Amino acid sequence: MQAVILAAGLGKRLKEYTKDVPKCMVTVNGVTMIERLLRQLDDKGLSGVTIVTGYKEETLRKYVGSLGLSTPIAFIDNSIYDKTNNIYSLALAKDRMLEDDTVLFESDLVFDDAIIDRIVTDTRSAVAVVAKYEDWMDGTCVTVDSNDLITQFIPKKDQIPEERGGYYKTVNVYRFSKEFAERFYIPFMDAYRYAMGENEYYEQVLRIITMLDKPMVGALVLENEKWYEIDNAEDLANAAKLFAVH
Repeated sequence: MQAVILAAGLGKRLKEYTKDVPKCMVTVNGVTMIERLLRQLDDKGLSGVTIVTGYKEETLRKYVGSLGLSTPIAFIDNSIYDKTNNIYSLALAKDRMLEDDTVLFESDLVFDDAIIDRIVTDTRSAVAVVAKYEDWMDGTCVTVDSNDLITQFIPKKDQIPEERGGYYKTVNVYRFSKEFAERFYIPFMDAYRYAMGENEYYEQVLRIITMLDKPMVGALVLENEKWYEIDNAEDLANAAKLFAVH
């Protein structure tokens, strides 16, 4: 098993925090988000970690190289990060996804170690980590059936406020088997990119896959595990409180 981490984005909403460093190098309680994630992965016996870089990519490469990690780290540069969205960053790593089962992370997250433990040991061919919807959450949501299968991906613009009580929020952590990537995800992603362009989101591909005859993307529903996605200064402050060491 391997990991792919998407870390190309500019992080505009964090303003002064990302003036000199990429978004994933912003610190939460004194530790950068990327260091926290890489150290969480470093003792899981992964075959390697691929980081898709973009904004301030040289800064990130040097920083990661200084961490003394035991897991092999590779980098792929998205040189047009400012003209594309995360579907293009993931497409740059698609050949890696054909080599091994892959755990996919976005790099602007902080979360409990237990989430890593659960996703790397889940044996389903395609899994999305999801959390019961709460008011602070923003972005794509899903519906989940009694067999913990995702029945629908719902972009923010299509969400019905009165129905959010039944939604689950995607945490932006996924696991894809090599076979699922080869048979489903990558062919659908290539077709979607051809039709819609590179300024799109990789979750839209999963949305299309869930429209097939039977659900095939599992939901790993969080219980009491903590997580937070950081997009702006308010998120940063909230994450610092949530993960404060007492």
